[in-house]
Amino acid sequence: MTIQQIIDDKSIKRLEKRKALIEGIINGSFDFSAISAACSFLPEKNISLLLEALEEVSRSKEFSLEEDYLNLSERYILSSDPSCKRESSRIVGNLAAAFPANLDHAIDALLQNAEHEGTVIRWASAYALARIVLIPQYARGPLFEQISRLCEKEQENGVKNQYKKALKKAEKLR
Repeated sequence: MTIQQIIDDKSIKRLEKRKALIEGIINGSFDFSAISAACSFLPEKNISLLLEALEEVSRSKEFSLEEDYLNLSERYILSSDPSCKRESSRIVGNLAAAFPANLDHAIDALLQNAEHEGTVIRWASAYALARIVLIPQYARGPLFEQISRLCEKEQENGVKNQYKKALKKAEKLR
């Protein structure tokens, strides 16, 4: 099955679709070019399903994604679809340590979403920013202070805790 066929199949539930996409990514049936092509014509609500699969794969210790996936994810951090924002932010957080030189655009977008009214969007941004600030060049740079300010302003404990834990670890890298 193709990505489009999986997504369009009404007989398959969303979780099963995600699982099929994950399997296709891991076994190589869906390489980056197929995923990128699908993103060029799918509506964002369907792209979010693909991003969910990529997020799960990006957390895997047994399988690693290439830098192209980081770049693809960055495009959706400021999406109009909240699920795309959430999943792309998490992918960036998961891949940040592997590609530290290519994060400037993502950081700007994540900082924008860190001020979003939705808690889930702020949490996903905090998740990614917390992982980025643990990279020595960012721990020693202005991002540390920006995250400190975000942490002070944040009212939601779940979001605030993402920042607090990361800042405590990053302080040791300064």
